[in-house]
Amino acid sequence: MRVTAPILRHGKSCADAEAIIDGDRTITYCELTKLILLTVTHLADLGVSPRDRIGICMADSADHLIILLALAQLGAVAVPLDWRARGPENESLITAARITLVLVGPEAAPIKACPSVTVDAVWHSSVARANGVPEFAGDWHDPFIISATSGSSGAPKLTLMTHIQYFFAAAGLREVLGLAGRHRYFNTLPLYYASGRNCCLTHLLRGDCVVLYPSLFDAHEYVEAADRSRATVAALVPSMVRRLLANAGNRPLLPGITALFSTGAMLSADEKRQALRQLTPGFHERYGTAETLAIAVLRPEAIADRANSVGQPHSLGEVEVVDDDGRPLPPGAVGKLRYRSPGVASPLAGTTSEQSFRDEWFYPGEMARLDELFYIFLEGRASEVIVQSGGVKIHPDEVERVLRECEGVVEAAVLGSDAAEDEQEVVAFLVAEREMTPGELIAQCRRRLTAHKVPARFHFVAALPTNTAGKIDKLQLRKLDADGCPPKDDPNE
Repeated sequence: MRVTAPILRHGKSCADAEAIIDGDRTITYCELTKLILLTVTHLADLGVSPRDRIGICMADSADHLIILLALAQLGAVAVPLDWRARGPENESLITAARITLVLVGPEAAPIKACPSVTVDAVWHSSVARANGVPEFAGDWHDPFIISATSGSSGAPKLTLMTHIQYFFAAAGLREVLGLAGRHRYFNTLPLYYASGRNCCLTHLLRGDCVVLYPSLFDAHEYVEAADRSRATVAALVPSMVRRLLANAGNRPLLPGITALFSTGAMLSADEKRQALRQLTPGFHERYGTAETLAIAVLRPEAIADRANSVGQPHSLGEVEVVDDDGRPLPPGAVGKLRYRSPGVASPLAGTTSEQSFRDEWFYPGEMARLDELFYIFLEGRASEVIVQSGGVKIHPDEVERVLRECEGVVEAAVLGSDAAEDEQEVVAFLVAEREMTPGELIAQCRRRLTAHKVPARFHFVAALPTNTAGKIDKLQLRKLDADGCPPKDDPNE
């Protein structure tokens, strides 16, 4: 059995229901089923066999999803690649994942590291002419997909999910969604990254309609497009949420969206409360990773009392906070977060992802604490903890929260300077709505932070650099700090 089985059943049970809307193209579940099976035949004609590792280097389109599902149905292993990435970046992933063929969209750069096939008019013509559907034996334990983390704070890590692992992970995400009936999911997240891809697949497994929209937009365009598409569910990364909040007024900006999920990084407590008032009463924050899909959700009714939390874990996973020796800590104590579930990926052998898995537990790399009701409070990534003389440790998230609440600050990111491990300085990157001086920021910070946590250096930029998933790119920030003079213009340009 494949993870595609529920989607193929929708092709019979709700044949005429809309499955995917991509610009002017609308695909019903009946049509989606036919396209998946025809694509399976064409892939087999190209020589693709079960367990072959096939790269998908394509823009965010219906074709991307159809090919992903066809590879799953055939029994091959899909390996999504970032079509916006530079050649060497994808080549290193192709080598690490041992990809044998890459399916490339016309918008992507040519692939040199292995054979490739372009998904263009010739491809579509060949799919339309495909005849017969090959039968392949397989079960839930066959590999389904190899995923890479975003790489926003280090080199991407590769993990593999089988069909049954993905089924359990998607079931956890469905519980987190908490939806009844059919919905229209509005997707602006890149399909290369786990969050966008997994949201789309989970909604298709539910029988929902997935509306694809380009990931680059302004707030006004987003509101108009979501309304035009009659969206009821959406997911955004925090940088996108902040764009919307900057344009919000007294009335909810997205009244038609009954469930809006912020994912990928934490918003501040005030931002969550503001989103609940000014975006939609159905605002949620979701916490998860590429290796797990969803882990926890903070629902609207919990934001009043636990806005600093990322919510409670779903029922298919188990969460603990432990010390350095793996011993569980009591509620309120800060330690390493770990998670286990039938829906956790497996590390790809021989890659750095193996370091995150120990004794049947997955360690996402977060420092955290739990309260008595198992709400998770993140205290920063373990790899980003700033260490100063005497072993004093500073969590960047704490300083970032204070900076974002300073008058005149729009966005903030904090890291430790490149120095000896116990001599790091706190360095802040800021987007400000007016001219500011380090002196006034230091004065504001000293009211909320102990002296050693106040940033030693402030860099003012027009925008914080982000990767193609919209996450703040701290590797790029570290390079800018090392250069000593970050650019005054937008580093994303």
